[in-house]
Amino acid sequence: MAGIDFVDTIVVRTSTNKGTSTTDKPVLPSEFMGKQNESKSRELLELAGDPWIVSSKGTSKIKISEMRRAKIADIKGRYISTRKGTGRIKF
Repeated sequence: MAGIDFVDTIVVRTSTNKGTSTTDKPVLPSEFMGKQNESKSRELLELAGDPWIVSSKGTSKIKISEMRRAKIADIKGRYISTRKGTGRIKF
């Protein structure tokens, strides 16, 4: 007997067109801090070229290629608050 992947069977209903119609779509994994998001951000920066970023109230500027890359934080072994901050889950 084969196992069932329940992620593919879960469907989310979203409203569209100012709430006048709805669409049903399968649940997609959320990766707002993962490698997928980082690669997409790099692709968008490559499309933009190498623009200048103005900082310090407009008195200095730096190119994006010269900026340091931020490291992605590993959330394993950390606690995340739930509900109104009264509970927590360890990842």
